[in-house]
Amino acid sequence: MKKISFLLFAILATSALAKETTTVASTKLDETVISTENFGMSVLETPKNVTVITAEDIEKSGAQDIVEAVRAVPGMYLSGTGGQDFKTDILFRGQVPGKSGQNILVLVDGSSINSTIDTGDFNLNLVPIDTVERIEIVPNGGNVLYGEGAVAGVINIITKEAQNKKYYGQVGANAGNYTRNYKVNFGSKITNRFAVEATYLDKLTDGYKHHSERDTEYVEVKSKYKFDNGNLTLSYSNGEVNSKFSGAVDKKDKRKSNSTTEAKETLDVFKLKYDTKLTNNLEFMVNGDYKHRKYSSTSEKDKKVNGVTIKQRVPSTDRDTKTYYINPQIKYNYWDKSYLVIGGDFSKGESDYQSQSHTSTGSKTTNTFTNRKSIGGFVINNLKYDDFQFTQGFRHQRIEYDLENRNAPSKSFDYTFNAQAYELTGTYFANDTSSIFLSYNRAFRAPTAGEAGSWNTIHSNLDIQTSDTIELGGKTLWNNFYLSSSIFHSKTEKEIFYLTKVSGEQSSNYNFPDPILRTGVEIATEQYFDKLTLKQSFSYTHHEIDGGKYDGKKVPGLPNIMASIGFNYELIDNLNINTTLFYRGSSYAQYDYHNKLGKQGGYSEINLNVNYTLENGLTLFGGVNNLFDKEYYYAKAGTSKDTLSYYAGNRRSYFVGFKYNF
Repeated sequence: MKKISFLLFAILATSALAKETTTVASTKLDETVISTENFGMSVLETPKNVTVITAEDIEKSGAQDIVEAVRAVPGMYLSGTGGQDFKTDILFRGQVPGKSGQNILVLVDGSSINSTIDTGDFNLNLVPIDTVERIEIVPNGGNVLYGEGAVAGVINIITKEAQNKKYYGQVGANAGNYTRNYKVNFGSKITNRFAVEATYLDKLTDGYKHHSERDTEYVEVKSKYKFDNGNLTLSYSNGEVNSKFSGAVDKKDKRKSNSTTEAKETLDVFKLKYDTKLTNNLEFMVNGDYKHRKYSSTSEKDKKVNGVTIKQRVPSTDRDTKTYYINPQIKYNYWDKSYLVIGGDFSKGESDYQSQSHTSTGSKTTNTFTNRKSIGGFVINNLKYDDFQFTQGFRHQRIEYDLENRNAPSKSFDYTFNAQAYELTGTYFANDTSSIFLSYNRAFRAPTAGEAGSWNTIHSNLDIQTSDTIELGGKTLWNNFYLSSSIFHSKTEKEIFYLTKVSGEQSSNYNFPDPILRTGVEIATEQYFDKLTLKQSFSYTHHEIDGGKYDGKKVPGLPNIMASIGFNYELIDNLNINTTLFYRGSSYAQYDYHNKLGKQGGYSEINLNVNYTLENGLTLFGGVNNLFDKEYYYAKAGTSKDTLSYYAGNRRSYFVGFKYNF
C-alpha cells in the first residue's frame, strides 16, 4: 500500500507540468448524465460523485465485459464468492456481499434488468460490451427517480444509437487462452426519419478452473423514428447464457472444482421509448418494457441402478418470470435552467419457481408462484439561481406481493409495503469548471419474494430497509488535471442480510436489528499530457455494526481500501497502450459477522492492453489480464461450521482480436 500511495502522490505532483487543456479534458465535465433525472444534466451539475465511462474509454481499457469496464470506479468492489463463474457480485460503498442485486439498480437505456419479481438479481453477461455507448455509475442515487432497489446506487448502461449513414456496421472477432468471441452489427438509415439496426454476438469463455464455462448468444433488433419534435425507439433483444459453475476450489489443486452445476438463462426484452417536446417549456417522455426471463439448472447426483452407482443429471432450479413496466414523466422548464419533473411508474409481474435439493435419503422441494405489483409517483424540482443549484425530490411507492406456496399452503402470504424516498441537494459553481455539492437522501428497498418467503422457512416477516446518506463532494478541471471526490456517511436501518448457523442463528434472511454505519472517502483523478493520460482512483470505507451482539464488528466480505492506477499512451497516431493496476485490501470472510475467522489477505492485479486503429476502419487489439499471474481468493464462512470456503480469482489470461467498421 505504501508503494501505491507514493506512486499516486508522484503522479498528482506531475500535474503542474500539464500543457494546455486537451479536447478530452475540456469535455470531461460537459458529459451528459441521464441517470439522475432522465432528461439529462452535465457531470458538473450532477450533485453526486458520478462516473461516466464512454465507449472510447472501454475500447482503450481493453474491457471485455461490463464488469471489467466498471472495475476502477471509486467505492466499487467486485466479489467472486457466489460460485457462479463470470457472474460477479458488484458492491457499492460497503454494501453487504451477496445482496448486490437487491441494493443496486442496473438499467439498460433506462429500463431495469434486475429480476424484481423474485430475487432482485441481474446478469450483466446478457449485456454485450460491444453495444455500449457509455455507462453511468451514480452511488447512493436514483431512489427517488427509479424507486426501490436503488439503495446503494444505479448503474445505467446506455447503448449505441443508429448512425446517420445509409449503411453502416461492424464485424469482429477475438480469441484467447480462455475466450473466443464473434460479433456482427449492421444498420441502415432507410429514410431521413427512420433507421433500423441489428446486432448478433456469440461469446464463449472457458475459465482455467475445471467445470467453469460460459457461452453467451445475443441478438438485438432496434429501430428509431424521428418526428418533428420527438423520437420513437422500439427494440427487441434475446440473450441466452449457458454456464458451468466451478463453485469453491481446493487450495491444494487450484483448478479442482466441487461443483457439477450447469445452468441456462434466457432473457427476452421488448422495449419502447418515446420522447417529445410539447412546447418550448414542456417535455414528455415514456419508457416501457416487457421482459421474459427463464432460468434452469441441473446437477449430477449418485444413483444406484442394479447395485451399481451411476452419475445422473437431475433438476435443481427452474424459474420462469414475466414483467411489464411503464414509466411516464413530464418536465416543465419554469425559469432559466430551472425545471420540475413529475412522473410515475407501474410494474406488474409473475414468477413460477421450483427448487429441489437432493440428498441420499430423498429430496426437499420448493414450489411457489409469486405475483408482484408496484405503483409509484415522484416529483423532482431543480432550481438554478446565480451560481447555486438546489434539488428537491420525493417519491412514494406501494409494493404488493402475493406468494402461493404450492407445497406448503400455510406458508403462502400477501404483503403490502409502503415507503418514501427523499432527496435534498445544493450545488455551488465556483466557476465554469468547478462545483461543490452537499446532498442528503433517504433510500429504501422492500424484501424480494425470495427473501420474504419463497425459500425462507423461519422469518418471513421482513420489513422495509432504509438508508440515510449525507455526502459532500466536488469536481474540478484545472489546466489538464481533473478531480472528482466526495466524503459520505450513511446509516442503514433494518438492513436485509443473510445469517448462517455459525452466527448462532437459523440460516435465513433477517432485518439487522441494529444500524449499520458506513463512512468513506472517494477520489478519482485524471491528468492529460498530450498523448499520455493518467488515471487514479482511491476509496476508503469504514463500515461497522452499531449495537447488539455484533457491536463494533466490521461488515464481512468487504475491504476498507481499494485503489487503481493506470495510464493510456498513444505511441503513434491511433496506436494506444493501456495498463491499470488494481489493489484491494484485506477483509473478513463473507458471513463471518463475528469477525472471528481472521482477515483474509488483499491482492493486486495488473492488466495490459494494446489497440491500433487503421484509417480504413480496421482496429487490431490484444491484451493480458493479471499480467503477473497473481493468485488470490475470495473467502466465505461455512453455513454450519467455523470453516472457510475459497473461490479462486482470475488467473492470467490473454486475448487478441480485430473489428472492422464500415
